Amino acid sequence: MTNMPDIELPTLNTYRKSRRSGESAWLYVMVAIIGGLVVLILFDEGYQEAFGEIIPGLKLTLYLTIGSFMVAMPLGLFIGMGRLSKNRIINTVSRVYIEFVRGMPMLVFIFVIAFVLTRDVADLIGVKSRDIPNEWRGGAALSLFYAAFIAEVVRAGVQSVEHGQIEAGMAVGLNRWQTNRRIVLPQALRNALPALGNDFISLMKDTSLVSVLAVSELTQEARIYSGSTFRIREAFFILAVIYVTLTLLLSLALQWWERWLEIPGRTGSDHQPST
Repeated sequence: MTNMPDIELPTLNTYRKSRRSGESAWLYVMVAIIGGLVVLILFDEGYQEAFGEIIPGLKLTLYLTIGSFMVAMPLGLFIGMGRLSKNRIINTVSRVYIEFVRGMPMLVFIFVIAFVLTRDVADLIGVKSRDIPNEWRGGAALSLFYAAFIAEVVRAGVQSVEHGQIEAGMAVGLNRWQTNRRIVLPQALRNALPALGNDFISLMKDTSLVSVLAVSELTQEARIYSGSTFRIREAFFILAVIYVTLTLLLSLALQWWERWLEIPGRTGSDHQPST
């Protein structure tokens, strides 16, 4: 009887390493694409000029992203808790707002807020609508729009918390408000972090839509440059890669934050159960 050749079976660590290398392949490709743009900017005068004209809009893009999300987050939290309320009126109003906003295209919503509701609010408070900057109108539209999506994320996060923990909070003497604030919401927001991070990234990309209000963010700067120089290729290629770079950096930051918080069920975790 001949001896069978020794076959080295893959170990669990080998599988993990191969999986991580496969998951990292996309990152290498993205870095290579971004590196190609850097080379173009360094050695091509046309791309250098386009980059120099477009990049100042990054400041306003970041302001709109962070400011709008800071407003949308507490508003979405409030609406999401209203969606879970046992009060029929509060529950109905919250749901109507969510479904109405989510059923409308973002661009149409910007027009409604900027050109219709802004005038109504200005007349109500006794100011001239033309004195309200377009940046404020665009930021308000982004905040109100994403509050509806954040509300649904909050609702799902709250419902993911086990009911037994709510009962335990009540058992130790906490009232409903204290139980929600100290037990339910911290866990709900932690469970909802990946979805909230995705909403933040989506909001950053949707700031490009406020260019229809002539707000001088990245997309508007690219449109102005391409319209004045007819260098369409340079302008919009650089614009695309800037957004991809921002999205990549935010996605990596979100993944790092998830791992730091040790959220159960995250992908790429180093804290796998031992076998």
